[in-house]
Amino acid sequence: MSARRMLQWLLVVQGAGAAAIAFAAWRLWGAAPWVALALGLACVVLVRLIINMNNFVLSACFASPTPREFHLGWRARLHLLAEEYRSSMLYTSWFMPRAAACRRIELESHHVPVLLIHGYGCNSGYWNYLVPRLERNHISYASIDLEPVGGAIDGYVPLVQRAIEDLCAATGAAQVAIVAHSMGGLVARAWMRDHGSTRVARLVTLGTPHHGTGLANFGLGANAAQMRRVRGAACDWLCRLAESEDPARRALVTSIFTHHDNIVSPQTSSVLEGARNLALGGVGHVALGCNGRVLDLVMEELGALAVDADMPAVLLVDDDPFMLAMLQEALGGQGWRLLAAGSGAAALAVLAREPVAAIVSDHLMPGLSGAALLAQARRLQPASYRILLSGARDDPAIAAALEEGDADAFQAKPWRFDDLLALLNDARAVYNAGTKVQAYNGLHRMRKR
Repeated sequence: MSARRMLQWLLVVQGAGAAAIAFAAWRLWGAAPWVALALGLACVVLVRLIINMNNFVLSACFASPTPREFHLGWRARLHLLAEEYRSSMLYTSWFMPRAAACRRIELESHHVPVLLIHGYGCNSGYWNYLVPRLERNHISYASIDLEPVGGAIDGYVPLVQRAIEDLCAATGAAQVAIVAHSMGGLVARAWMRDHGSTRVARLVTLGTPHHGTGLANFGLGANAAQMRRVRGAACDWLCRLAESEDPARRALVTSIFTHHDNIVSPQTSSVLEGARNLALGGVGHVALGCNGRVLDLVMEELGALAVDADMPAVLLVDDDPFMLAMLQEALGGQGWRLLAAGSGAAALAVLAREPVAAIVSDHLMPGLSGAALLAQARRLQPASYRILLSGARDDPAIAAALEEGDADAFQAKPWRFDDLLALLNDARAVYNAGTKVQAYNGLHRMRKR
């Protein structure tokens, strides 16, 4: 069952309960109809309040010590409770029962696109407050719904993989930023364990139980079991996840958490060693998705990833995801804005909206070959520097592309990084000079290394 359907049924049950109480008050106690209705609704609201406050009580049983600078006075505590209760009511009774996975592509954006991953028992409605900020800043985004609700965290990994592939294809971006709430942060880390972190510019987690939470012992489903703590320590699944990560991957993570989390307890379970850890106080677990201070921090993290529009762009094209990832990893940090496409058709879509200084394309691809792609790219963007890659050195189509000027250079697979970088340095020189010229000794003929 989806979270949306589950929450809709819970609303029906709550409505039926309120109606039953109202009917009893009217018929048995003689209350006026409006008084009876108010009593029924008040009872439901009170039960919801008790459940919400009970989470704070349970979290206190497993809580980590609160640093002195995060101690709260009685007014701040009341604000904490009120904000968390209001957030829970809005999300579970309004936003999430009506929500579905969403996507928005900003074609003129120079920001890294964002994938939104919600937490346990939620859906895309959790991002109702963050999405408007992304849109105001012209940031492309997509959300996913993790279903089934009680499924294993590892089972959500293919959903994330498809979403990232689709988002990169739609935007032409080589990387995405991931913003994940609660369990969603563990889903993102499990995806990086299986698929690597080449496509990740940043992972921002909100209240994620990186080392488990005591309250997961009361949760249902395989995913709840994977977030449990056993005898005060992270469960085996969490330990294996941590063992799969190196310092470079941890450095991609920003963990935003609150010392007053009422679901993640101990609260310091959200502290991930080697990551950028940002601590807050006076915010509850659900309210992390709508609290202004939290959203400001998220936007700061995403803003730091904004792509320099003046940086020359290179379009990398390969139908093999592994080879595409190798190109991205090799050319990352070399002064290029990386764009990626998994097919010739996807590359043409990128070229139709994005000026590029260079194109590096595989040749043997289904549908549109690399040589055919570069011929069309020459007409679309004649100033681009076009490099063809292939293991088929003697293919007549490659020789023809070089002879006719559709391709400026050829690199045999397996390509050598130094040679490819030298060609791109030629492209950069051409780009910086603002004219299309032929590079040294290798243009319009086969270049074999």
